[in-house]
Parts: sequence; C-alpha cells; structure tokens
Amino acid sequence: MQVSCPNNVKIYNLSAGKSLPEWLSDRKRRALLKKNIDIRRRIELIQDFDMPGVSTSIKVTNDGQYILATGIYKPRVKCFDVKNLSLKFERCFDSEAIAFEILSDDYSKLIFLCCDRSIQFHVAHGKYYILRVPRFGRDMKYHYPSCDIFVVGR
Repeated sequence: MQVSCPNNVKIYNLSAGKSLPEWLSDRKRRALLKKNIDIRRRIELIQDFDMPGVSTSIKVTNDGQYILATGIYKPRVKCFDVKNLSLKFERCFDSEAIAFEILSDDYSKLIFLCCDRSIQFHVAHGKYYILRVPRFGRDMKYHYPSCDIFVVGR
C-alpha cells in the first residue's frame, strides 16, 4: 500500500507494492513471506466484495472460509471465498431476505426468512425447498441440539 498526500489530501493506493505470482507453490510462498517485509505488509482484497444496493446482513461460516452477505434490490445472497479472495456464487430471490442462518460448517446448507412469509432452504447447488409460514416473520434462529428452527412473527 502506498500513501501520498498532495494538497493535504491522503490518497491510498492499494494496488501499489509487491505481489506474489499465483503460480508459486505454497512452500515457496511461505518462504518469501518469511524473508520479505514488503510482501508481509501487503493488503489482499476480496474481488467483487460489494452489493448493488444495501447489504442487510453478513455472516461468516463456522470454518471461516466463506462470507455470506444478503442485500436488497435486487434481493440476493452472495458467497465470498476467503481463501481465493473471490466471489463463490450469487443467488437472487423473489423477495427480500430478512434473516438467514448457516446450518453447516460451510455454505452447503442455508435457511433464509423472506419478507413474503416464506422460508427458503438452500443447499450447495441451489434452492431446495420453500416453506410458507402463517405470519410475517421478523427473525429466526436455529437450535443446533434439537435441529429446530424458531421463527418470531408479528
């Protein structure tokens, strides 16, 4: 990262500095990290880590490898891979997601509470099942010991 200050305005250049080639093996990459201070101080950013409208909630999976974020207009969920610093997948909904829970250690089992009185179950390949609840939901929590979903409604 390079910082310049023309006219007393700080400008941060995140792409300046040394970077590691992608074709390096992990062993050589670790050796370079030990030797070079500039490479150790570099900043790595996740590509496409944004939402077109507003992001309503962000959660990290239990294994720490994936970040999931929901947003509005167009209602969607994005999954980011922390290891590869990239977007894993993006799925759009028919209605806005109010809350969501991650059921597995990775992104393979997800539940979304939507504002159209539905609960969507998602697996790794996409939408699995939609359940309609009798009242509009405000929040939901998953109880791991009993495998129950508690939905709070109005």
